[in-house]
Amino acid sequence: MSPFARRAVVLGTGFAMMLIVYVANELTPTPVKLGLFYLVPVLFVTWYEGPVLGSVFTVGAMGLRLATELEQQSPETSLSFSLFNQLSFAVVAGVAIFAFAHVRGTQLQLRELATRDALTHVLNAKSFGERLAQELERNRRYARPLAVLYLDLDNFKAVNDTHGHQTGDAVLRLVADAIRRAVRQPDIVGRMGGDEFAVLMPETDPAEADAVAQRLAQNIATAFRGSPTVTASIGVVACTDTKVDSDDVLRSADQAMYEAKRAGKNRVIKVAI
Repeated sequence: MSPFARRAVVLGTGFAMMLIVYVANELTPTPVKLGLFYLVPVLFVTWYEGPVLGSVFTVGAMGLRLATELEQQSPETSLSFSLFNQLSFAVVAGVAIFAFAHVRGTQLQLRELATRDALTHVLNAKSFGERLAQELERNRRYARPLAVLYLDLDNFKAVNDTHGHQTGDAVLRLVADAIRRAVRQPDIVGRMGGDEFAVLMPETDPAEADAVAQRLAQNIATAFRGSPTVTASIGVVACTDTKVDSDDVLRSADQAMYEAKRAGKNRVIKVAI
C-alpha cells in the first residue's frame, strides 16, 4: 500500500469513528455523556499519522461535542459552560496526544534498532534475510528476475591493524554510503557482518546486476583517495530457480564472492541459479 493510500485509510477510519461517536451521542438520553469517546479517533489518528493530524481531529471533536451539548442544553447550562467543557477536553486530548506520540516515537526507534545495523544504518543480517525470503516468495508467484550482490572488502583486517578500529569503522560507513549511491532506490542494502555487505535487487536481470556490481566495485575503489586503500570482491547471483530459499541464494553469492577473492580480488564473479 502506498503512503498516500495508507493515509487515506487512516483518516477515513478516523472520520468514521468520529461520526459513530457523534451519532451515538445524539441518540442517547441527555444525562448520558459519550463525548469522552472522541478520544478514540483522536488517538487512533495520532498513532498512525502523528500529533499534527491528531490535533486537527481534536479540534473537529470539540466542534461536534459543542454542537451536541448546545442541542441538548439544559436550563442550568450555558454557552460558557459548554466552551469550558471543550477546553477541558482539549487539555485531556493534548496530554494524551503527547503521550501517544512519545510512545510511538520510542517504538519506531526500537524497531529501527532491531532492523538496522547501528554503525552503517543499512539493514542487519537478520532483516536482510527476511526481505530476501519475501522477495523469493514473490518470485515464486510471479516468476520475476531477482539478483543478489555479496561483497567483502579486500584486506580489511590490515586497515584495522594499521590505522585502528576507528578508521575501520569510518571505512565501513563510507562503503555503505558508496553502495547506496551505486544501487537503485528500490534495491535493499544489508550488512551481513564484519566487512561483508549484500544488495538485494528485485526485478533485475543478470546483465543489469553485473553492471551495478561493476559500478559498485569502481565506486568503492575510488571512494578512498590516499590511505587506506580499499577495494571489494563481489559475487553476483542471478536467481531464476523458483525452488531455492534465501540460504541457497546467500550461499551461492558468498561462494561467488570467494571465487572473486581467489581470482585476484577487486573483481566481480557472476553465477546463476
